[in-house]
Amino acid sequence: LFCLGQALIARGLDALQFTTTETEQAKPTDWDCAMASAESPKSCLYSFDAELGRKVVAPRGTDQWITLTALNRLRRTDPSKVEPLWHSQYAILQAWFHPTSPHSLYTYLSPRAALLSFILDVPMALGVALAVTMSFLFLLTFPIWETLLTTFLTSSVLWLQWPNWARFVHAAFPLKLLLGQMAWKAIASALGKLHGRVRNELIEMECQLWEECMPRTIIEGNEEESDEEEDLEEDLDEDIDEDEYSDEEDLDIDLDSDDEDFR
Repeated sequence: LFCLGQALIARGLDALQFTTTETEQAKPTDWDCAMASAESPKSCLYSFDAELGRKVVAPRGTDQWITLTALNRLRRTDPSKVEPLWHSQYAILQAWFHPTSPHSLYTYLSPRAALLSFILDVPMALGVALAVTMSFLFLLTFPIWETLLTTFLTSSVLWLQWPNWARFVHAAFPLKLLLGQMAWKAIASALGKLHGRVRNELIEMECQLWEECMPRTIIEGNEEESDEEEDLEEDLDEDIDEDEYSDEEDLDIDLDSDDEDFR
């Protein structure tokens, strides 16, 4: 291997140097955010065309867009596939999804979104939250479980089947250990499915919150005109409300003066 390495270096092909160069190509970068609309459709690296009404993000100065929802979902389910979308040119995970990064998307999150992202960022936090929730529900419904267990243990149906399940009670310890392992695997599998389902729901909720919190850095012309029209409509509504309020005040003053004159 040493001779092979020296031969490659002599030909100008250093495998170690090549690996270092490829790693150094991934550099942190800022981001742009825009809205995919019918007037300004956007492509998506993950699903070809971005869904209308969805926010898309891309490295600053490029048009390699991806929907914010798809990017966040992908970095939660399979983060190893995020940076290869841009051919590993940018350190997306470190620059955009690290709280201490100057280009972090976490800066614009609301308290609710930040708390949800923290729970998903720390794997143990979700497990602890599930355990606390299940314990609280169990304690809350403990009288119901106690009644059901007492009814089951004192039922005639159970004890009429004693000849069938008594053999397991008096079985050897290795068999009991095997049955205990099978029961534990079944419970662990059920808890794992519950954990995965809850995590998927939280990821979808996080994607929705990120969609609402993230500001747009690029606004096309049609969107600017629509925003200006909305601002003008709001100003007109406020002016109309103020005029109506002032007219009501004038009318009240006139009525009061008339009443005084009449007296």
